[in-house]
Amino acid sequence: MRLFLLIALVCSVAGCSSGNNNAENKIIAQINKYRMTVDDIKYEFKNVPYDEIARLKTEDGKRQYLEGLIEKEVLLQEAQRQGIDREKEFMRSIESYWEQALLRILLERKSKEISSLMQVYDNEIEEYYKASSEDLPLSKVKNEIREIIKQKKETEMMGVWIDELKKKSYIKVDEEILKSLAPTN
Repeated sequence: MRLFLLIALVCSVAGCSSGNNNAENKIIAQINKYRMTVDDIKYEFKNVPYDEIARLKTEDGKRQYLEGLIEKEVLLQEAQRQGIDREKEFMRSIESYWEQALLRILLERKSKEISSLMQVYDNEIEEYYKASSEDLPLSKVKNEIREIIKQKKETEMMGVWIDELKKKSYIKVDEEILKSLAPTN
């Protein structure tokens, strides 16, 4: 219900025409040649920080949020007009972000896969408990020990997986060049 009201308000603020049957493609704002649609706004709303959600429940808050998005678009267009999006420094920062996001998703997926296969047996918990100098009874710390063992096994399995990937890859290091490199800080 709130989403419906939000979409209705967003459309009324922009003066969306009722002739367009596809609500997602209705234009809420145009900034030069860029047309911001309801779908664009819905995407932005998904990424709103929790502490700003209450602000979006008011007409003034929605207007301010839209103004912020318009300002961002104006600045992005100016950056493109200046050619910043084609500069080497910009491309490197995008590449770095892309790599980090790609690695995070890959490692999260592999971690979930490994975690779903992971088993921790009672005898492992008992061995860990005996080797520790824990004062509390086993029944009180059993779940914590299970998690510790599970985490350790998952880390080991992740390392094994990475090692297998490296073994399957062609890797050649020029040791002379490596020795000649120095930090540039």
